[in-house]
Amino acid sequence: MRSLIAAASLAGIALPGVVSAQTQAPAPKPMADGVLTREEALARADKRFDKLDTDRDGKISAAERSAMTARPPQGDDDAMPGRGGRGGRGGGGGRMLERADTNRDGVVTRDEYRAVASAMFDRQDANKDGRIDAAERQQWREQRMNRRGQQQAD
Repeated sequence: MRSLIAAASLAGIALPGVVSAQTQAPAPKPMADGVLTREEALARADKRFDKLDTDRDGKISAAERSAMTARPPQGDDDAMPGRGGRGGRGGGGGRMLERADTNRDGVVTRDEYRAVASAMFDRQDANKDGRIDAAERQQWREQRMNRRGQQQAD
């Protein structure tokens, strides 16, 4: 009888450890393998949307867009590395949000934001396999640099 009680006690102690070991493993980090999938890209877009939607109403308003693009004056924009040619808007994010507002109602919904992220993913996914690898990222980067060089030359 004592051995039965001891065995039951040990099982009671060990069972929670076995159950917790069988729970879901943490999700892998996006691009941990150097490849970005559509699902990972949309998850990243959702995360950015949540950061921009400061009042948590499911929309990015004009005020929230202004807060994102506002920055304290730091002198001549053209002298700031990575900020030249952006017209003092703090980068291209403000224009991207303006383009995302497809129905022109002054706010960007999560669906509109995800549509832009999805379209950008499609442009970068050169071989249309649903994944963006290092070669495709490099090709996209070079295309952007070439476009910027042409714009500055004009």
